[in-house]
Amino acid sequence: MTRNISIGVAERARALTQMPVLEGCPVAEVEQIASRAHVLLFDDGEVIVPEGEEGLGFYFITEGRVRVVRYEQEVAALGPGEFFGEVSLLEGTVRNATVIADGSVTCIGILRSFFRPLLARNPRLALRILDMETQRFAVDSGEDPAH
Repeated sequence: MTRNISIGVAERARALTQMPVLEGCPVAEVEQIASRAHVLLFDDGEVIVPEGEEGLGFYFITEGRVRVVRYEQEVAALGPGEFFGEVSLLEGTVRNATVIADGSVTCIGILRSFFRPLLARNPRLALRILDMETQRFAVDSGEDPAH
């Protein structure tokens, strides 16, 4: 059962500064993200995002691990500091994988309605997300991410 946790903007901002993808992001930008973000708790085995569904949010993992499953095959495991949900938001497509909590998981979620304008204002962040997504895809497919 998903629970929305109420913590202050300062605590959310502090957690977001620990995310590698936000490294070097202006403090004001991180605080703006934090002011619009939600902290969500998921129980073991809970589906956080289902494959084939419209993407409504982008998630940073602050605690715990998730399994990424595509066509009933596990394709990745993600942990603290990593993120998911970006593909459907960037490409405007449905979710390309199911993400399942592996133990209890805490995430910071950002709604699509805020995520897209955020990236338009901060193209460096958009490029970092794309770079990290490309590296992840290369690892998933066995490709060399340097090529």
